Amino acid sequence: MSRCTTVHTTDFPGNYPGFQDDWDMKSFQKNFRIDVVHLDENNIEFDMVGIDAAIANAFRRILLAEVPTMAIEKVFIYNNTSIVQDEVLAHRLGLVPIKADPRLFEYKNIEQEASEIDTIQLQLKIKCSRNPRASKESSDPRELYLNHIGRGAVSAGLRRSSKYYFYCLTMYPVKVNSYPPLPAVTV
Repeated sequence: MSRCTTVHTTDFPGNYPGFQDDWDMKSFQKNFRIDVVHLDENNIEFDMVGIDAAIANAFRRILLAEVPTMAIEKVFIYNNTSIVQDEVLAHRLGLVPIKADPRLFEYKNIEQEASEIDTIQLQLKIKCSRNPRASKESSDPRELYLNHIGRGAVSAGLRRSSKYYFYCLTMYPVKVNSYPPLPAVTV
């Protein structure tokens, strides 16, 4: 498998004076192909061969924009005694992927209140406390404490006597107006 080392193109009309390089449908159909690299129930990985990298990137962005997803949109933090600030915790929760069947939900209007047909409600109430059954010789925090959370996506650490209590609303679908510039995956 070879990688595309440059994404700059000169494949547009008028780039070279006196050279006929207009786009041709027959030429495109002859050179373009899609190779499916991996396909399973949840994922597809494919290569688009014989197409300009900018056009492949446009297809990628269209696919990202049109796939309905669910994400935590609103976080109500009632108690947070961890070392993570509320804003950082809410942001990290928004990055957690929500696996839900989109066919079970309906699109939510912006003006409408959240309801059971377009929203999942999540709640977490957890406290880290000392484990009375822990060995005296142990130094592993997973043994010494109950509900100890080490480094991870949501937490930088729920340590001894720390508490989380928050309530989240997950809306369907999440429509993003603009995506950050992501590198085009070209082969």
